[in-house]
Amino acid sequence: MIRNRLYLVPVSALILAILACNLPASATLTPAPGAADTAVAQTATAVAQLTGTVGPATDTPLPATDTPVPATFLPSTNTPIPSPTQACDSAQFISETIPDGTIESAGASFTKTWRLKNIGSCTWNSSYAVVFVSGNPLNAPSSVPLSGNVAPGQQVDVAVAMQAPATPGDYTGNWTLRNASGVLFGLGAGNGLFWVKINVASPTATATSSGPILHLPIIPILLPSTSQALAQVNVQVDATGHVQVNCPSGSIVTGGGFAGSSNLLVYSSFPSGNGWEVAAQNLSTSVQLLNAYAECLSNSSGSTAPVVSQVTAAAGGIGHGVVNCPSGSVVTGGGFAGNFNLFVYSNSATGNGWEVDARNTSASGQPLNSYAVCLSGTSGSTQQLLTQVNAAASGIGHAVVNCPSATYLTGGGYAGNQDLFVFNDSAAGAGWQVYAQNTSASTQLLNSYVLCLTLP
Repeated sequence: MIRNRLYLVPVSALILAILACNLPASATLTPAPGAADTAVAQTATAVAQLTGTVGPATDTPLPATDTPVPATFLPSTNTPIPSPTQACDSAQFISETIPDGTIESAGASFTKTWRLKNIGSCTWNSSYAVVFVSGNPLNAPSSVPLSGNVAPGQQVDVAVAMQAPATPGDYTGNWTLRNASGVLFGLGAGNGLFWVKINVASPTATATSSGPILHLPIIPILLPSTSQALAQVNVQVDATGHVQVNCPSGSIVTGGGFAGSSNLLVYSSFPSGNGWEVAAQNLSTSVQLLNAYAECLSNSSGSTAPVVSQVTAAAGGIGHGVVNCPSGSVVTGGGFAGNFNLFVYSNSATGNGWEVDARNTSASGQPLNSYAVCLSGTSGSTQQLLTQVNAAASGIGHAVVNCPSATYLTGGGYAGNQDLFVFNDSAAGAGWQVYAQNTSASTQLLNSYVLCLTLP
């Protein structure tokens, strides 16, 4: 397994300077007054701090504890904060086929079409797509790309082929839009979803003349399945924000991730209850959207529980945390928690556990938590798969690795070095994707990992 880890940093040298220089020495999450002015004055120092060579960890790990010590977050709200300018990506619902409540025969194929209008300031292209986010996918692909360019003010029809389930009942699938950087956006200024809602009718019994009809109860066979849950929050300028997403009732969290932009420094991404929590600092001069994702497993006999260990990252040094799942359980995902003095550049499974590497940019020791999500009560097993890409100098790297058929995606992670600033670490269909910005003047290697569950 490759241990030289990478992470991504903002697009410009100024953002990079703010990242290193605007980080306060204490663990307090409230940025100091005048921090932005100080950051501009110390740009050269910040670049030197964040582009140093990664060396072996010198800190001594503290004994593991079962008590999570996540960073203390500022009060936040899930109420979208309006941007002072028109959003780059925003959509308006115009019309649809297959109205809500349409009755479909069991197993019937149909096509759902949404007509959407681009009300943002940026042109959509074929790198944009509509993507499934929650509910029942109705055997549809996880994403469908747009057919071409859609300029601001124009409309587009997006058709998705679907299939009704074999079991009678009401079914809903929620969808949204994804831009070329992998960031989700929806209707209006926030992430208003659009959906498909159908009713699968019970088959009508047909009488025969061969004798009495024996009516036996239909017992549906519920196979294991996975889905991704999403929650979003707007993070104000020069502020921190956090958001939590919960798995639906009847499912269990197995992993999670985040997505934003290279203007957001994500310093916590970890299991919380039956869901996932993410915290980030906005390094830009405009409101930024932060996405939190939870990977959820349904119809499984097992259960999951997080385990955590903590180390101290020495002042100006590297923190390396490892936590292992207990005997009889298997790792399905993992994450980290700290404060915005820690720059996490590696976050992935190792053996039957999870490891995290982070650089402490402050002048005092900082706690770093490593989390592993552990599945027990089933004879299933997980495997971690890897793909690698080269991120061009000062460019964006995008790596995707897929789970093989007959397995279930439960989580994923990334690895690189301190020249890479990761701003998207999330599931993409049957695989895991990572977006990272290379802040250096040379090509850098970016690793994306996915954890795949095999059930008996």
